[in-house]
Amino acid sequence: MADILFFDAPEPPPFEPPLRRRLRRNSEILVALLSALLAATIAFGVALVVIALFYEGDYISFGPGGLWFGLPPDAGAGRVALSAFSAPQRLAGAFALTLLIAPAAYILLCLRKLFRLYSCGVVFSPRNAQCLKQTGLGLIAYAFAPFCANRIAILAAVGNDPSWFHLYEIQAAILGALVFVIADVMRCAHEIEAERDGFV
Repeated sequence: MADILFFDAPEPPPFEPPLRRRLRRNSEILVALLSALLAATIAFGVALVVIALFYEGDYISFGPGGLWFGLPPDAGAGRVALSAFSAPQRLAGAFALTLLIAPAAYILLCLRKLFRLYSCGVVFSPRNAQCLKQTGLGLIAYAFAPFCANRIAILAAVGNDPSWFHLYEIQAAILGALVFVIADVMRCAHEIEAERDGFV
């Protein structure tokens, strides 16, 4: 007599609404894009720091607006060759450049973390709110970075860039504050939803 074997039928995959699928798919694309932008930003920052520390030619100079590539020094225009600065001055300049680039890299990193959560189906959770808060802090740091970098340049006697202030810095600070508040609203909404589910 033959034995009869019973196999459990595989459970069907959980239903996922089309909007959630589209969100996950688009978030995966954005994660890849943000990863590429983050890598490019870090590579660009490292290249600038290496140039500020070690370049000895005459075709990269410092003046109003920051570093100038392809232009020789010009005292009338306020451009000074990098090779004219001492090692401590160049080190201070490299630190100022790092201050300018680090907030942008941090913002991209936080956004990549946020959209990675979205791509995994995590939408309204404390982790999402935390990523948004970190992005807001990065935007605020991005707004104040030019001021700090200019003060370092002045203290190191590298020079004073009169064009360090721009309107987009105010916009970045306001946007950072708004994102910070939105993160708190998301966290509050999650807590209200959790309390409501607890009463069911």
